[in-house]
Amino acid sequence: MIRSILFLLLFATSEETGEEKDLVFVLNTPLMMSDTDLSNAVDFIYNITDRLTIGPTNTLVAALTYSDRSTQHFSLNSYPTKGAVLSSLAALKSVNRSHDKSNPNEALETVRLTTLKGSRASSSKFVVLIVMQGPAADSRTTTKWAAEDLSADYKATLVTLGLDSLSDSDKYLMTSITQDESKTFYVIDFKFSCNVIPNVTNLIDSSADTSPIINCPDPNAVGATTTPVNDTKDDSLLLVVIGALIGTLIILALLVIAYKCVKGNAEKDLRVLKAIEVYGEARFGTSKEAFCHEEFGGSGTVGKAKSDNTEEIKSMYSTRLFLARNFANGQTTTFSNNR
Repeated sequence: MIRSILFLLLFATSEETGEEKDLVFVLNTPLMMSDTDLSNAVDFIYNITDRLTIGPTNTLVAALTYSDRSTQHFSLNSYPTKGAVLSSLAALKSVNRSHDKSNPNEALETVRLTTLKGSRASSSKFVVLIVMQGPAADSRTTTKWAAEDLSADYKATLVTLGLDSLSDSDKYLMTSITQDESKTFYVIDFKFSCNVIPNVTNLIDSSADTSPIINCPDPNAVGATTTPVNDTKDDSLLLVVIGALIGTLIILALLVIAYKCVKGNAEKDLRVLKAIEVYGEARFGTSKEAFCHEEFGGSGTVGKAKSDNTEEIKSMYSTRLFLARNFANGQTTTFSNNR
């Protein structure tokens, strides 16, 4: 009976106390980070925390952001309840982003010298570092040293999440920070970070919910979602071809119109030239009509013509007279303008 009572007391105490864990999220927020990326990265932190048991005798959470400088938004002792912690994490979606440079070395030093100073002696320490942009080349070594010091002083377990677009040097640094490839994760976009939430949660607390996130997008389905884009490009090409054909037909029509105009002007020019030719055949000081009269009978008749070709001579006379009068009535002006 006494043994049963002692067992129940010990069991109740262990349930109430639980396993103490001090968890610190360190989120990289450079100027290049979009609102969407920030929102997805905060969701990653939020959903991990939502799966843990939060409380003074269980898991306590702190959160920092960093770019050029690091900022601690709340400490391990700020919020003892899950609701308060989740509300404060959600507020990180509006954090200011004003610097391009990223200094994870300073952020990890802040965790070592400030954040974990208030940690519980008996707790397990976890630091989850989310990297958007790698550090400058001259600070990679100091970042590695800062991670080593943090691990040595607190025996902390470090976990990293970074974009797959990071350089090979940055990826090497990520592995150097964790000292274990199984604790280093990469995603092509933060919207896919929900896929690694079960893995990260399991590293922090194996007794927590590690089931897949509902409605989490599959990064392997990215290629399929791009198919409509290719179809749109094909439609655009078809429209371009149709437009080119219509344009060609319009150009041909304009060429036909231009040809007819030029041909008409050429015929007019030919008549003017003929009139000039007639004018050139006259003797100096002779009027056009007098010239025609002299050539075909002097009085506008055909007295000098032979009887057997009278109609032919009349026709020639009429043609010359018509051309001469046209020339005298301003056809030369038209000729000059066309030239």
